Amino acid sequence: MVVLHILSFGFVLGVTAIADKEAFAWVRGLKSHLDQKTMRGYHALIWIGLISLIVTGIFLVYPYKVYLLSDLLFDIKLFFVLILVINALLIGRLMDVSFQLPFRALSSHDKTSLVVSGAISVFCWAGALASALWLFS
Repeated sequence: MVVLHILSFGFVLGVTAIADKEAFAWVRGLKSHLDQKTMRGYHALIWIGLISLIVTGIFLVYPYKVYLLSDLLFDIKLFFVLILVINALLIGRLMDVSFQLPFRALSSHDKTSLVVSGAISVFCWAGALASALWLFS
């Protein structure tokens, strides 16, 4: 199960990096809009990866649940994962504007929402990984 959990992490991190590369090109003005089918496909793959991480994580934690759920570092890791799930829901709504408008045409509120969502994603992926490595080292 550990191998599947690690593979799921690599998968979702890879797909996220590819999707973020596309989004960053749009933000920088290198693309006027993003392809809806492609970005929705990436988003679906990210959800598959997140769900796989959560399911494999539950199987890994269950035998040690009393110990791990009382560990602050593990709770922090779970918090990062929760934020990633919430952020994925928000990105699903926020990304629609990228299919029709260039980034520079967005309102400052929309621009800020998208950039903050991206920053939250990067921070939480790094935080979840760092807390897991520290916890299990």
